[in-house]
Amino acid sequence: MRKCCQFITNKENHTHDSINKKRNRLLYLLPGILIPIIIGLVVVIIVNNEVAVPRLKRTLNPENSTIIKTTLRDKTEKGLSPEAVQIMLSNKGLFDSRRNSVGADFSHEYEAQNGGTVVYDHASGLRWQQSGSRNDMNYERAKNYISELNHEQFAGYNDWRLPTLEEAMSLMEPTQKNSNLHIDQIFDPCQVRILTSDFRRDSMSWVVRFDAGYCDYVYNDSNNNYFVRAVR
Repeated sequence: MRKCCQFITNKENHTHDSINKKRNRLLYLLPGILIPIIIGLVVVIIVNNEVAVPRLKRTLNPENSTIIKTTLRDKTEKGLSPEAVQIMLSNKGLFDSRRNSVGADFSHEYEAQNGGTVVYDHASGLRWQQSGSRNDMNYERAKNYISELNHEQFAGYNDWRLPTLEEAMSLMEPTQKNSNLHIDQIFDPCQVRILTSDFRRDSMSWVVRFDAGYCDYVYNDSNNNYFVRAVR
């Protein structure tokens, strides 16, 4: 009887030892199993957040778009040479029937805003007057026109200005689309030729001709009147 009890006790001890060994082995292996799973879950959460945040921003801000924006010069040039214009048109892929007839790389994504008084271009991030001045004018009167727009806070803004040549030429279309003009139909066709803020030299301004499909420079005098399409 004593030997039998001792055998049972030894067997129980052996069983407990086996269980302890298995438990210890499981505890040893458990971190190696759980850590990769935890890391994987963290990566999934981070990726989902990175994807979700831009979507949320696009939803909250209609100006965000899938189109790649092109930055255009917004500072006035006082001595913009024809050679520099040629390079600019080529680099930006802007159409000009005389200087860059193969230019057709600027893709627009226009959106009418403020009841149709403003056109937002997702491609450049610029807001344009849908229309512009009803009459053509010289450079001095154009500056007064811009001042009046800002004083009246046209469309709710007070930072309207004349566009640079680069900005104005971004509106130029390779083909005639709007009343035989090289400009999108979303714009008023009244402004067939517009002034820019850039100068060839002191007495000469760069202008854009949507009727002819090119840019040019003219003397700033009362005989050379052009329309205004403000930008911001």
